[in-house]
Amino acid sequence: MFKFRTKVYYEDTDSGGVVYYANYLKFIERARTNLIQELGFSLKSLSEKYDCHFVVKNIHCSYIQSAKLEDELSIQTKFIDIKKASFELEQNIYKDDKVIFKSKVLMVIINSTGKPIKIPDSLSSVINV
Repeated sequence: MFKFRTKVYYEDTDSGGVVYYANYLKFIERARTNLIQELGFSLKSLSEKYDCHFVVKNIHCSYIQSAKLEDELSIQTKFIDIKKASFELEQNIYKDDKVIFKSKVLMVIINSTGKPIKIPDSLSSVINV
């Protein structure tokens, strides 16, 4: 389980101080980027060394409760499944230890021409399902 913390800024909200719905997807994207870094990689280095790029193929999400301006959020990410060229994540957002957003994300690994490729061994070896 990987945890990423963020705060809700003014730019994340509508005029009423409530987080705009699409920004939850940005929050979980930031958490995925942080997860790759915690595993010892960077998106740039994976691109340069392996021509490896991550794309969202499918996402299923549920909005449970709104986050508001200056809320402290915790995004928890865990690997559910890993295959040769893809992996599935569960990413949930918490506020005050209560889940406010749930998602399952299917990520596919592609090269710069858009063709699915095998996850680099150095990365798949550190992913725990």
